[in-house]
Order: sequence, then structure tokens, then C-alpha cells
Amino acid sequence: MESIVIFLLVGISTTLAACPNNCHYNGICNQAKSKCSCYEGFHGTDCNGDCGCNGHGVCLKDNSCQCEQGWRYDGNQCVWDCHCSDGAKCIAPGECGCKHPCKMGNCRNGQCQCWNGYKGQDCSTYDPKIMMNYGVKVGINLGGINYYSSEVKFVDIAKQSQEWITQRDGVREWNTNEHDKIKWLSNGYPAYLPSGMKVCKLIYRGFGIHEETGNYTLLWDGDGAISFQLTRFTILYHGKGRMVVNFPTIKAGGIGITIRDINPKNPLRNLRFLAPGYEQVNDRFPFHPLFLESIRRYSEIRYMDFYATNGHGPEPTTWSSRHDPKFHTQAGNQGGALEYMIDISNRLGANPWFCIPHAADDNYIQQFAQMVKNKLRPDLKIFVEYSNEVWNGIFRQTKYTREKGMALKLDPQDYRAGMKYYNQRSSEIIDIWNRVFGATAAKRVFGLWAWQTGYQAYYDNAIHDLGNRVHKFKFIAITGYFDCLGVAKNHGAELPKMTMAQIQKYCKDELPKKGDEFKHYLKVAKDHGVQLAMYEGGPSVMEGSAIKFSGKSNANVTAKAIAFNKDPLIAESVEDVLKLWHKIVATDPISKDGGFFNYFSSTGTPSKYGSWGMMEYTGQDPKTVAKYRGVHKFITATYPKAPNGPKCTFVKHGAISYGCYHTGGHFECGMTDNHGRTWNNLNVPGVKSTDVLVLDGFNRKTDKLYIRITDSITTSTYHVYTTKTHSWNTLSNFKYYTEIASQNLIAPLPAGVYDGLNGHAQC
Repeated sequence: MESIVIFLLVGISTTLAACPNNCHYNGICNQAKSKCSCYEGFHGTDCNGDCGCNGHGVCLKDNSCQCEQGWRYDGNQCVWDCHCSDGAKCIAPGECGCKHPCKMGNCRNGQCQCWNGYKGQDCSTYDPKIMMNYGVKVGINLGGINYYSSEVKFVDIAKQSQEWITQRDGVREWNTNEHDKIKWLSNGYPAYLPSGMKVCKLIYRGFGIHEETGNYTLLWDGDGAISFQLTRFTILYHGKGRMVVNFPTIKAGGIGITIRDINPKNPLRNLRFLAPGYEQVNDRFPFHPLFLESIRRYSEIRYMDFYATNGHGPEPTTWSSRHDPKFHTQAGNQGGALEYMIDISNRLGANPWFCIPHAADDNYIQQFAQMVKNKLRPDLKIFVEYSNEVWNGIFRQTKYTREKGMALKLDPQDYRAGMKYYNQRSSEIIDIWNRVFGATAAKRVFGLWAWQTGYQAYYDNAIHDLGNRVHKFKFIAITGYFDCLGVAKNHGAELPKMTMAQIQKYCKDELPKKGDEFKHYLKVAKDHGVQLAMYEGGPSVMEGSAIKFSGKSNANVTAKAIAFNKDPLIAESVEDVLKLWHKIVATDPISKDGGFFNYFSSTGTPSKYGSWGMMEYTGQDPKTVAKYRGVHKFITATYPKAPNGPKCTFVKHGAISYGCYHTGGHFECGMTDNHGRTWNNLNVPGVKSTDVLVLDGFNRKTDKLYIRITDSITTSTYHVYTTKTHSWNTLSNFKYYTEIASQNLIAPLPAGVYDGLNGHAQC
């Protein structure tokens, strides 16, 4: 790392102290010449002259500002340029708000974009039958948040950045570990920096090779200098509080962001590092659309890793210490903000599964529950679990519960004391949630109790200690992993030479054993008057040595295990276990509210520690991912009432309207200039009879229609139709969503709103 920094460090050389008036923090100081280079929009020898550009224009000769698109100069400064009708107000540069408040959705260029399951002009009408997860009993565990994650959840990449490291001018160390010499703000930014010191963080470590390259936008509040490390870049625009930077390539090392020369009277803060295209919409649509697209069919979302449940800190965990959306990163041992978990579930209509931190105090739990009550949409169930796998000795929460149990003298043996403390604290947590929700708790709050699935006697002992407290919970939960009779562990010597079919036979041979396990725990649930759920499940074909023995593993066994997890045959094995669970558990009358299979996990990079991710990275083509195909083939076949997309989507542009619609048993797209009485078919290329066509919008400046083809397992192809040239083009998924984030996009009419355009269609 040190050599990389020394030879690849590039950026803006800044030392404000050598320039007149510190350039008023409105420019960059050339120390050698003691001369200020002013940011765009400022002028003067000390950059004290302000043209009023507000980071969105350049100074003219008369020191007024030439504003960029979407902004206009009002004689004093650049302001939003909107021409809104019907009393609508400007909500962004060149973008008008909605006439009606979007109750269960977000506004986009005058149109409400409803959350999954809501429709109408103001998104206030609930219709579960339009939800893509309607009736589905398959959930997902999200991946964690960190700077090297292959799951990009946010369009603001800074939310997944590293914690700050310290560096000094002239010092060859990557991290000088001088955090104690800095006064930190509550939002995680430095209030000031000693002379010669700077702070740095990494983003896109390992993921950059997958992301769309192009023009990224940095936004920030306050004063300070920003530069970059580890990759090539070109600064296209540098205003105060805003920078547009082109990254032609982003390698596996990612990008380093460095901050220095902070104004202690107005410290730099609220840094946003926005992927290409999302500057306009990131405040209303903070999640990467490809991330949401990959998880839109699941009925539950377990936020265990998203919330950094394993080893969550600090201890004790208090509400005042939690990180909110304004913290400098959502990574770290405090996990992503609760507001984001609620927001994801709201948008997708997926029941949230919250894992309460092991050291959370009562006030924390109460405040947590109250925020969920206030902000979560009312149709969703709430699953509540105390921590995660507190029986598992590799996690801090196991040691914590044993320490607490021993301190309370619950048992002379530490592992039993920990088990008893888990039972006690789990029960107390559910009591707090029930008090917060009051009369609605019975229908909304679903407590879960879980223990070690692989040791049935231990599970029985734990639930026996729980006793009558079991009735505080709606579910007991287990895992549903399959390792194909431990083929990588028990047959390591032979595995590298096995064919994929030979490995799969071990998976097939394991099915009777898995069936017996599911039946056993279903009976346990029935005997205790509760339902059965799965908190984690999926393939776990791996050697296991790396986890047990501090990273030591057999490279050949690991390579073969990873290869099998990618092989087309794994799709059938995944589907086999899902079918087995469905037959035994999901369809049992006891499983009214439960019976869901929660896959682990959404996205992850294969390694010697396992191939846990269904997909390897955000934006990977799901059609090429065997595990994804297996899961979604099962969902399509088992839950046919769950739609693969909306039956009709329309866009109105003056006298012309465009639409994609279900008609005559299949989908078509067309345009009309007579309010839908007749339609001209656009003849979308490559459409199958089982495909759904979705119109995502029309760009009024480029005359482009954006049409997504979604197949039977909801993998997508992204088409663009140019209305002036009547030509089709196919875009990459990243490029497609970058383009439809444009301020010039006319969004589709809200779900269920057809304005008379649907007379010919079955909407």
C-alpha cells in the first residue's frame, strides 16, 4: 500500500497559509508562487470576488455568472430554472414538483413514482396484487456496507466509504494513526486539522472494475480542499462545494479521497460522491437502481449484515451514539442508518427483519421501535430478532451474552449462562416493541427466536429454558444451508478431480437429510404453538478451514468449490432445496405468516471463506448467474400471482403519448397522437411472449424512450428508442439508469393512472 501511495498519489497541491487571506477558502493556493487559483465562480487575487455561480456556472467578464442547464442568473446568483404549472414548485434544477403530495412514493418531474404496491395520482391507494413480491415466501439477507463491498447500495458512493485514516506531508506512511490529535464533529468529519495533516478514505475498493466509468459529481458543505489518490482522473469543473470529475478507469484499488486545509470556522462536511448521472435525484432516490432491481421480488429483507449486527458497537449501544444518514459513512461497526433500512422496505414493499444490537439499552430499543412505527408503511410486518447467532463463538455477541449471563449468575457454565441471557434479553426486547406498538402489535410485530440448527439437542435445551416465554414470539427460526453432505470438507482430496455432476450428486443425496431436519423443526414449532421461519439458507459448499483456522485453506479445494457455486448445476440444487422447504414448511397450515426461506446472501465476492452471495456484484447480469436463476425460477413457478412488472406504463408529452401495455395476451409498446384511440406499434426488438415491457421514461431533449424488457425470471434487457430517427439501441444496465436519471426525463404516469390511454389494453 505504501508504494502505491508514493507512486500513484495525484491530486491538488494545496497549502492555503502561503496565500493572501487564505484565498478566502474560495480557491487553491500555489504555495511556490503564493498565488490563488480561484474556484469556478470566484475572482480576484485572493478569490474574494463572488460571481454568484453557487457551484453551477462560470464567471463572465462582467463578473456575473453564466449558469449551467437547469439554472438561471437572477441578477445576483444562479438559482433553479423551472417553468411549473398548476401551482407546482421547483424541487430541483429544471424540475417541477408534483401537484399532489406523493404519500407513498417520491416525485419525479411532476409525476409521483409510487412504492411497490401503491397506486394513484398521490400513491395513496394500496393494491398488493400489483406487487412483484405478492404472496412470495422467499426473503433475502443483504450484504454488509463497507468500502470494499461488491454490493453498491447507494448512488452516493461516499456512504460506503472507509473510516478516515490520517496522513502527513512528507511522511511515507499510509496511515499515521493520529486520530487522537484531531477534534471530530458528531457527524464523523474533522473539525480542524493540524498543519501538514490530512485525512483520507477509500471507496470502490475491488468494485471499481465493475462500475460505469464517467463523470462523477462531488458535493460538500463548508470549506476545505479535496484531492484524489490511486487512479487517473480529470477535473472538469471545480466550484465551491461542487466538483465534476471524470474517472476514465477505476481499477481494483479503488479511489482515495483526501481532505485537508479545513476551515475551522466552517469545516468541510456532508461530502457526497455521486455516481454518473445521479446528482439531480440522489436526495429523493438514494439507492442504486440496480441494487433495488436485484432484490425487488423478495418478501422479507433481513438487515443483519447491513446493520453490522455481528460485533455491533459501541457497548453499551445507546441511541445518542448511533449513526444517522448524515454520518460521513454508513460503513463501520454501527452499521447503516435505520432510516435507510426503513426506506428500502418502503420502496420495495418488503417486510423488514431487524436484528437488534446485542448491547442495545432499553431506550435504544424503544427509540428504534418508535421510528419504525412512525416511518414504516402500514401494510408491512416487522420481524424482530435479538442480535444474530449468539451461540456462535466467532462473534462478539456470544462473548457478550456469556459475560452478562455469568454476571447475573444465570448458570455456572458460561455457555449456558449466555443461552439463558439470550432468552431473557430476547423476551425483554419483544416486550418493549409490543409496548411501543400497543394495540397494533399483534398484527405488525413478529418476534423471532433462533438457536443453533445443527445441534438439535442444544436447540431443544435452549427452547426448554425459554419456557412459557416462547409465547412472546411468533416464530422460531432455523438455518437452511446445504453443503452437499460436506463434499468439500469430507472429500477434499478427491474434490479437485470431481466433475460438477459428481458434486451435484452429493447435493441430491443430501435432500432426505434436509427434509428430515425441516420436519423436525416444524414439529418443534407446532409443539410450542409458534410458526417456523428460516433466517439464513442457501448453498454452503466450501472447505471451511479458512474460517476455522485463521484463513488457512487448500487452494485447489477452494477453487473447485467456487467453480461449483458458479456452475449451471448449482441452479438446480438451489431450486431443489427451495422446493423441499416449500413442500414441508411453506405450505403447512401453521405457516400463515411464516414459512419463508431467507436466502444468504444477496451479493458477495467468492473466496476461501465461502461463496455466499447469490450474485457476485451489483450490476452483474442475472441471466449469467446460476444461483439467481435457480431462486427466481422457483419464485416464478411457485408464486404465479406475483407479477413480473406493471401491466401498463404511460408517458405523456404534450399532444403525444407513449406506452407499454398488456394487450391480446402479450406486451407491446406504441405511441399515439389522438389520446389513445389508435396506437402505432414501436416493434420492440427481441421480445418473447412471456416478457413484460416497462416504459421507464422519455427524454424531452434527446427524444429517447427508455424501455426495459423483463423476462419470466425478471432479468432485464435495456432498450432505447429514438423517436426522431426511429432507431433502437441496447444499453448496459449502468448506462441505462445513468441516462434515465437525467433532469430532462419525463417520468411515467403514477402506477394505476392511465388518463384514458388504456382503452385498448388490459391494465
